[in-house]
Amino acid sequence: MSSRVVLKQAAAWYMLVLAAAVAGNFVANQLYDPAGEGTSAAAWRVLDPMMVAGTLLALVFAFARKRRQDGRARVVDREYLEANVSFYVSAALLLVLLWNWIGTEWVDPPNAIGLLWVMIDTTLPLLLASTALRLLRSRDVGG
Repeated sequence: MSSRVVLKQAAAWYMLVLAAAVAGNFVANQLYDPAGEGTSAAAWRVLDPMMVAGTLLALVFAFARKRRQDGRARVVDREYLEANVSFYVSAALLLVLLWNWIGTEWVDPPNAIGLLWVMIDTTLPLLLASTALRLLRSRDVGG
């Protein structure tokens, strides 16, 4: 097995485990910090940089997939749509995630929007899990 395949599989497993952790913490957050008193902040401070890394990985694999599709004949089929949607959703999610994360951690006073966190924490697991499963099923290294 080549090192590229091993790296691709490692990235896929990272995204899959991270997707489960984010989704699990998002739901569990209502059980262990329902009033939003800050108990969950420690868990999210650990997960947030990992979420940025996972979304960046998804963007890289989506870009490679999109480039392959753009090089083909101009046929709009399922693969073309999936490649473009995953690329643009990854890019948009990364931008929103970075904006809210920077606004939470490094701006005084904090400038983040709570509803964006809800959207990020529900969309990110879907994106990462679908990207990871596609990578694990694919035979090509580019994803």
